[in-house]
Amino acid sequence: MALDGWLYLLPAAVLAVWIFRRSGRFFQALLFSAVTGNLALLGVGYLGAFTGVALLPNLFTVGTATLFGVPGVLTLLILRVLALQ
Repeated sequence: MALDGWLYLLPAAVLAVWIFRRSGRFFQALLFSAVTGNLALLGVGYLGAFTGVALLPNLFTVGTATLFGVPGVLTLLILRVLALQ
């Protein structure tokens, strides 16, 4: 991913951390997001053998799944499907 891609993701990451901090339970919210996001990434990787659309675990996908949770994984999956067409 080029440097400009990271520059677009930086405000989204800052916004996510700000929302987690405002919840009053920062670590609980971050842990819940990380667990559910990584389980969703694991599920997409497992089902990729059957559907043909898989997300490989790398620093970007695991980081997105950890910080943004299930919506982040779904966004990655939609972008992957759009890139295949």
